[in-house]
Amino acid sequence: MPKRSITSYHVATAAGVSQSAVSRAFSPGGSIAEKTRKHILSIAGEMGYQPNAIARSMSTARTDVRQKSGMVGVIVTRLQDPFFANTIAHFSRDLQAKGWQMLLFSVDTQNEVDDALNSLMQFKIDGVIVLSAILSEHMAQVCKAQGIPVMLYNRDPQDEGICSVQIENFEGGQIAAEVLLEAGHEQIAFVGGGPSDPTTIERERGFVERLGESGLKPFRRETGDYTFDSGREAALRLFSRRERPDSVFCASDVMALGILHSARHDFSLEIPEDFSLIGFDDISSAAWPDHLLTTIRQPIRRMIGEAVDILTERMDDPELPPKSTRFPGALILRNTVRGMGPK
Repeated sequence: MPKRSITSYHVATAAGVSQSAVSRAFSPGGSIAEKTRKHILSIAGEMGYQPNAIARSMSTARTDVRQKSGMVGVIVTRLQDPFFANTIAHFSRDLQAKGWQMLLFSVDTQNEVDDALNSLMQFKIDGVIVLSAILSEHMAQVCKAQGIPVMLYNRDPQDEGICSVQIENFEGGQIAAEVLLEAGHEQIAFVGGGPSDPTTIERERGFVERLGESGLKPFRRETGDYTFDSGREAALRLFSRRERPDSVFCASDVMALGILHSARHDFSLEIPEDFSLIGFDDISSAAWPDHLLTTIRQPIRRMIGEAVDILTERMDDPELPPKSTRFPGALILRNTVRGMGPK
C-alpha cells in the first residue's frame, strides 16, 4: 500500500487497537499506557504512517472552541524583498520556539490582504501577523468577533484594538537628512514608494521636515516599488539630467543598491566622491565589501521578538488589552557618505 494511503485506521488494525488509541499515541500528554503507545508508534513507523497535524488540529478546534489549532497566519507583501524574506525566517523560528506553526500567504497588493485572511481563517488559525500592510475595518472586526488577535508588523494600526510593532520611520527619515546635511550636501534627492505607501510617507515626512529646518527642499523626488530594478530605474532618471543630485536618501536598502549599481555601471560615478547615498533597513547585502552602504538599521530581532511575545500572550489570553510598540532606528555609517566613514 502506498505510504500516503496509510491512515490511522490501518495502523489501528495492524496494532490491534482502536483509532482513538492511535490518536492518543501521537498526542503529547494523551491518556494511554506507555507500553501501548510504544507498540503503536513502532507499528506506525514500520508502516510509514504520520498523522495529518493540520487536519487533526482543525478538527479539534471545530469541536472544542477552547482548543488551539497551533497555527498562526502570516500575510506578507513584497516577499521578493530580501528584507521581508529575512523577517519571515525570524518570525518562523520565534513562533516555533513558542510552540506555534506558521501558515504563510504572500500577496501582491494591499487589496488582496482581506481575501488572504479569509482563506487563512478556514484553517482555524489562533492569531494573525500582517507584515507591512493593513486590514480593512471589516476584517479587523471579524477577527475580534472570533477572538483572533492580530499583530500589524511595521504598520500603524488604524484600529485601536489591534496590536502593532513598528520602526520609528519618521525619526529614521530625520536621521538620514541630518547625516547628509552634516556632510555638506544641498542637492539632496529622495527615492521612495508610491504616494500612498505608509512607510514612504513617514520616512519622507521626517526627511523633508529636517531639510526644511535648514532651509532646504528635496532636490528631486523619484518613485520606485522597493525593488532593485526600480532603484536602478530611479538612478537613470536622476543622473541622466544635466543637474544631478549630490546625494540620495532611499526608503529601502534594496532600491539604494539599485541606485549604487546604476551609478557605477551606467554613469561611471564613484561613491561617495561623486554623490552620497543612504538606505534604510540594513539588509545583509548592505554590508558586503562591494557595497558598504550607509543605512538606517531596523533592529528586526528585537522587533520580531516583541511582536511574537505580544501576539502569543494574547493567543493564550484573549482578554489582554492591545499593545503597540515602536523601536528607534540606528544609523550605520559605512562608506557611501562623503567624509563620514564607519565609526
